[in-house]
Parts: sequence; C-alpha cells; structure tokens
Amino acid sequence: MPDNTIVYTQTLESLSLGGGKIEEFPAAEIKYGFRLNRPGAWSFSLPLDHPKTTATRIRAGTHEIVVERNGNAVKAGPVLTVIEDHEANTLQVAGEGIMAYLRKMHITDTLTFEATVDDQFDIARALIDHHQNKSGGDFEIDTTSPTQSGRKRDHVYERETQKNVYDAIVELSQVDDGFDFNFNPITRAFDLFYPKRGGRLRSFVFDDRNIRRFVRQSDATSQASHLIGKFADDLIVSTQDSGAVDQFGLTQRVIVHKDITEQQEAIDHIQDALRAFRNVPNLISLTVDPVTPQLFTYRVGDEVKVNWPSKYNRVNEFQRLIGFDVVWTVDKEEAILYLEPL
Repeated sequence: MPDNTIVYTQTLESLSLGGGKIEEFPAAEIKYGFRLNRPGAWSFSLPLDHPKTTATRIRAGTHEIVVERNGNAVKAGPVLTVIEDHEANTLQVAGEGIMAYLRKMHITDTLTFEATVDDQFDIARALIDHHQNKSGGDFEIDTTSPTQSGRKRDHVYERETQKNVYDAIVELSQVDDGFDFNFNPITRAFDLFYPKRGGRLRSFVFDDRNIRRFVRQSDATSQASHLIGKFADDLIVSTQDSGAVDQFGLTQRVIVHKDITEQQEAIDHIQDALRAFRNVPNLISLTVDPVTPQLFTYRVGDEVKVNWPSKYNRVNEFQRLIGFDVVWTVDKEEAILYLEPL
C-alpha cells in the first residue's frame, strides 16, 4: 500500500451491551466534522447488500461509532439516524460527537453555586455529573480533571426550570471571561479551556497554493444594535451599542431566559449577548489540501493565517478556526475549514 494512502474504518460500539468493539466497517465514503463548543457531525453509507448492513449491527440510539483514520480515533459519538433507502440501495448512518449526549440531559434538582467557592469549570462538570449520577444516566463521560479557570461564579439552576445541560454549559461558557470545551474521542474526557481553546499558528499560511475553494458569507439577518431581555418574574432588561446604531440603525431583538431571576445576572447576560449580535457575521469557508499543511496539525480554536487576493475584499490576516469537516472517498480526501475574524 502506498505511504500516502489514507485508510478509514468505522468501529461500532454498543451502548446497550455495555460498550466494547463489536464490528468494523471499511468505509467507502465518510464525512465527519468538528465545531467550537458544539458536537460536530459524522455520516457514512453502506450498500444495502453489504453483509454487515443489518439491524442487529447498526441501530439508532443504542450504538456509537468511532471513526478511525490510519488506526487513530478521530471522532466518536452516538448513532442518531439510520435511513434505509432501497431506491439508492444504501443504508445512510449519521450521528454527532460525544457532546451530543448533553442535549439529552436536564437539571432536575435545584443546584446552587457560589462565587466564593465554585470555579466555572467545576460548575460545568457538576452539571454533567448531576445527570450521570442518575440511574441509567452514566454515559461514561470523564469529568475528573482537576483543572481550574480561576473564575468563580454565582448561579442557581432551579428545579422548576428543568434546564438542558448542554444549553446551561454553553450559556456559562459565553459569559464575560468564559471558556471553551470539548470531548476527547478516545478517553471521553470533558476538556475545558480558559480563556479559550487553541493558539496562533505561524508555521504555515492558507493561500492560493493550498486553497481549492474560497467562499465568504456575510449575513445581517440576526444583527441587532439593541437587545431586550425578558427574564423570570417579568424582569425586563435592555441594552444597546451606540456604534452599531450609527452603522446599522436601531435594529432590535428580543431574547427570553426565564431561568434567570437576579437583575445583575440578567444585565450581565444581555450585555454578553449583545456582543454576539451587534456586528454582521463574516464567515469564510476554505476547501483545502489536507497534505500541506497536514490535516490535524491545526485544531478547532486555532488562529491561522489566510491570504486570498479577492477582488471583492482581499483577505490577508489571522482568523480563528471555529470548525472544519473532513470529506473522504476512496480516491480523495479534503478538508473544509470554517473561519471568522478575530
């Protein structure tokens, strides 16, 4: 086999049987991805007449897939959808990363955290532990890391709200001086990064030597210069950005968070949210050669240099990598990177 040949397999593990490898599926084509503070998706298809294409081997909700590239696990997570298509003669299998389990967890008791003692990392871990300590709720996510951010927080999660754990961790991560998070596909460790994930990579540049396709999208649909927040007990808080008003006019948006009861917390939340809405997102996607630079020499959260001689609006700056997808068939592999300005 040539040295530059990329070999993929999908290793199937069974949740209902308590874990452990039970099958391997040599891939004909596969797509998998990574996103900042989001699960990232994966998918592949098998011919319906493949000897391993059976319901006893592949089932939504009770199995996980581990994607291996040249023998190294690069993606893992639950099988969420299985589509049997007889016209196309395929079984289409898709899912997300381990982080997807958090979307099926809820805070069902009142949990109280105090800024005198509770680091934001410990709060995030405690929210996962709250569910994993329930009967049948242990998805073997490892929350034992002792790392701390140094930022302590006050927060009360009320039983009556039944807050989703994924939403709670995302909101906690987005407050001023927050954090990034991820799950290791091999160890299932819940990894937390303060003040953010990744670093600046100066050893290579994405330019016309390795970019196969350049796409940039600006979307003002959700832009808002004035936010109005509706919180618990009819508490209403608003804030606006004068610079955004000058540039875009008074554009308003209402957000609702009924689990926030304290006025100062509501003010902090609405101010944090305004930072996300006040500008027009400017997202660049690059389809790139996975060899130069080598795939996985960059990670989600890294800052990479992009130099593209666009006649519309030239780019020559560092941008943050907020996600990327890998698409592979038997004769080609390529990466699609998603970047946003710093």
